Amino acid sequence: MPETPEQVKRLIRRWERGQGAKAQWMTHWDDIARVQNPRREGFVTEQVEGSRRTDDLFDSSPQIAARGLANAVGGMIRPEGHQWIKLRVEDDRINQSEEAKDWLADREQRLFNAMYAPTARLRQATGEVDLDLVTLGTGLIYTGESRRRDSLLYQSLWIKDAVPLFNDEGQVDGMLIKRKLTTRDMIERFGGEQALSEALRQKLTGSERDITLDQKQDLLHAVVMRDEGRPDALLAKNLPFADYWIEFDTKHQLANGGFHEFPFAVPRWDTSSGEDFGRSPGMVALPDCDTAQAVSKTLLIAGQRAAAPPLAVPSDSTFNEYNTFPDGLIYYDPEAAAAVRGNPIFPLPSGANMPLTLEIQQNIRDTIFAAFFRNVLNLPIQGPQMTATEVIQRKEEFIREVGPVFGRLETDYTANYTERSFNILLRAGVMDPIPEILQGQNIVFVYESPVKRIRQQVEAAAAHMWVLELLEIAAVKPEALDLVDVDEYARFTAEANGLPRSLIPPRDAVDAIRQQRAQKEQQARQLMEYQSMAETTDKGASAITKLMPQQQGA
Repeated sequence: MPETPEQVKRLIRRWERGQGAKAQWMTHWDDIARVQNPRREGFVTEQVEGSRRTDDLFDSSPQIAARGLANAVGGMIRPEGHQWIKLRVEDDRINQSEEAKDWLADREQRLFNAMYAPTARLRQATGEVDLDLVTLGTGLIYTGESRRRDSLLYQSLWIKDAVPLFNDEGQVDGMLIKRKLTTRDMIERFGGEQALSEALRQKLTGSERDITLDQKQDLLHAVVMRDEGRPDALLAKNLPFADYWIEFDTKHQLANGGFHEFPFAVPRWDTSSGEDFGRSPGMVALPDCDTAQAVSKTLLIAGQRAAAPPLAVPSDSTFNEYNTFPDGLIYYDPEAAAAVRGNPIFPLPSGANMPLTLEIQQNIRDTIFAAFFRNVLNLPIQGPQMTATEVIQRKEEFIREVGPVFGRLETDYTANYTERSFNILLRAGVMDPIPEILQGQNIVFVYESPVKRIRQQVEAAAAHMWVLELLEIAAVKPEALDLVDVDEYARFTAEANGLPRSLIPPRDAVDAIRQQRAQKEQQARQLMEYQSMAETTDKGASAITKLMPQQQGA
């Protein structure tokens, strides 16, 4: 724990070593950012805020392709306009209870509303992380509370200034980040001027106080595991994850807090053994992105030459400058023109083959878009020319291509900030009261997405074909239908097609309906039996009545 100057220095040295270890990555990231994500350019060299950063680019296709994939990723794992978070408990029988269903549905909505509140800035933060993922291969998002603790807060952080700490299992359990805060923000955040270092407080006493208040200071934000941290600790400095803020220049500790859970998610598009940072589609597309810039530049030059070719002019045949602007005149000597048997001024052919160059450019662009999955992310849509089997096959191909990627993102990205958000709201009392039936139960988070829905549709279509085959077999062997659990089949297909849960009654309600129906049927059978017995009794009594006079007469 960095309560001593030496321990503070140790954290700063650890950050510096981490920065040095990723030097090769930063060169690679800068090359990618230059052509695909210019706003992230500046890993190796400092960039001025607000600069264009596109002066040397001639083709925006890489940026368009990267933006398209980033938007697709966001739409897949966070479908806009759709409540993609579902809460369940491990015991499915409890999930079917009306009391549990109502509480879970209400808390789903509360969680969703808190995450998408404008002050939480989830859309802005995840949009930046999505673009970092598809270009740089690694994103970084922080989940916490606003300074006033009245809402959730999500922040996208730049991987240039961050050093994730990976354990031996490949999980991130620590983070060192270089942050910049104005002195004014530091005073407000850390509890007044007395929290600042002596050197910084001295700057606030002179005539340059106002300038110092608005100056940005370099800080180290360190979040690391505590060896003796406790989740039930009353003091933040005893929680499982330590939260330190340190001034870089003076090595002065500003704050010593803590977190119940690790507040950062570090999603990676793809990983390689022995590497901490992720690999991305942008890395695959980088050679073609560089080629696209060269081809586009050549094409612009060739097009300019074709539209405004250079002129061949004899040096001793003209009387003035060569005026090539519209309506410009060039005066030349007629005798010199006659000597060359024609006009002494003529355009030089450029030799450019524009159709071939355009074809090369389009091929390179197609390769770039393929690297960013544009051809895969066009979801298969059923048309009149496609059979049901063909639709299923195309959807299966889609799942094989993108399913593993989105599975990783759900685990390392979506689940991380969603479950931490739920825990923050739970500790704040937003989820109270918890009904007795759910007390002591583990909440399970289920994430809805188009990828999952397509997978379910593929499975539902296969189940439907299987049931149809059994129906054909049942015509010869009726007991084949005993293999089908009709209730489970109906629930599965309803879920696969995205039907509202309110349309499907819980199992206990279905059992009650069937029990009532069985009782009514039993009562009807008993009534029929009573009526039959009464009719039999009436007939017997009538026969006895008829017999008695005959016996008396005898």
